[in-house]
Amino acid sequence: MTNKGTTAILAEWAAGFRLEDAPDAVVERMKALVLDLFRVVAVGARLPWSRSARRLALDLGGRGNSSILLSGERLDPARAAFVNGAYAHACDLDDTHVGSMHHAGASILPAVLAIAEREDSTGRALLEAAIIGYEASLRIGLATQPSLFQRGFMATSTVGALGAALAVGKLLRFNAEDMAGALGAAGAYAGGLAQFYHSGGYTKRLNGARAAESGVMAALLTQAGIWGPRDILEGEAGFFRGFSEKSDPSKVTDDLGRAFRLMEVSTKIHAGAGRLQASVDAGLALGNAHGLTPAQIVDVEVGIPKVIQGRLTQLQPPDLQSAQLSVPFSLAMALAMGRTRGPQAAIRREDYEVALQSEAIRTLSGRVRCVLDSQVEAGTNTEEVPSRVSIRLADGREFTEHVAHPRGSPHRRMTWEELSALFRDTVADALPAERLDAVLDGVAGLDGDTRPKALIARFVTAPGWVDSASATGADWLGDCCAIPRS
Repeated sequence: MTNKGTTAILAEWAAGFRLEDAPDAVVERMKALVLDLFRVVAVGARLPWSRSARRLALDLGGRGNSSILLSGERLDPARAAFVNGAYAHACDLDDTHVGSMHHAGASILPAVLAIAEREDSTGRALLEAAIIGYEASLRIGLATQPSLFQRGFMATSTVGALGAALAVGKLLRFNAEDMAGALGAAGAYAGGLAQFYHSGGYTKRLNGARAAESGVMAALLTQAGIWGPRDILEGEAGFFRGFSEKSDPSKVTDDLGRAFRLMEVSTKIHAGAGRLQASVDAGLALGNAHGLTPAQIVDVEVGIPKVIQGRLTQLQPPDLQSAQLSVPFSLAMALAMGRTRGPQAAIRREDYEVALQSEAIRTLSGRVRCVLDSQVEAGTNTEEVPSRVSIRLADGREFTEHVAHPRGSPHRRMTWEELSALFRDTVADALPAERLDAVLDGVAGLDGDTRPKALIARFVTAPGWVDSASATGADWLGDCCAIPRS
């Protein structure tokens, strides 16, 4: 490590980082992101693909001392991280960073929780590791995007694996040399292609799972003496050149330790892609303000930035995953739901499943025109994508709604109280009230006396809950096609 390349600088910072080096706001934000992970895990755990991932991991066998969240079943830390990562990214509700196109929570935190439980780490150690994992993966993502995505790679399963390896290395008390070796080992695992955007498949749901599992394996291999190239980022056949036509290593190292990219992470209200959140907010507001039904709307124009053109603009998505990645379909849902659910509603996975069976929603989705908008383009940055939605009704009336900052974005951040309320609402049928309070207090106290092992033990549901059916979203469908009262 005599040459201070990007890998070495990042590894040295990670090895030396202490929680007191981070501003209080960063520590509090990290705790909020941990709480949000528990929320989205509770949503994702009961989905069919999550159940399949859990059954497979259990069928593969092996004993361990890392828990599958909610069920309390134990596996080795790599497989536990895999299952919990599958839960976290199961329905596209997990936190996201627009600029790096990366879901850090689903890839970093399952790895951190699995090792922190095994090692009986302190809460402060967990927060240190989590901050390192977020920062490293977000910065590597920023350094390689948009080329990484344009070449067909997914950020979560690539940069997420690298960040998770550093985070686990921190919990295992690696020095700088071993941190670099763990990054190198993670390079052997980084992968994941975006072909599902074109032809479907379930593997997108596992991007966080594979990254978390890979990070654990890379760090444990390094601990066992099997480390990777210590110049994995900048090397002539390293990550930057392998995954990106044009990279900017300075985005990894500039202001490292002084500015924290995790403050740019959004938590999601709606179970869909991060770049469509503002359009959904706009649709809900319009639908509620004017009491709209799909039949009333004859034309919809949504202003978009170029970055989502062709990727998130499918008019007639064939399945749930495609619908969650479609601005037109998600907007059509929001316009229909706003009348009964209100402008502050949260669109859930179940709502998408119901809407996919609705001819009225599909017809309205086909009327949505996505047009490049200079103002939306100018407002798009590494933190958020704004939206403009204009509609024309059958009676000739026209309305427009602008959303500069989607709910949950850095400029419209959910407070601890709001995230706590979301958590309570999500997990109310899984945990008794006193257990809910204990989990909330435990996350809030991670920088105090909370030990992750005890926190995870509190986040366990009654037997059978994970395997039971989740709620349906049919409560709004009948009203969406009704004739509004005068």
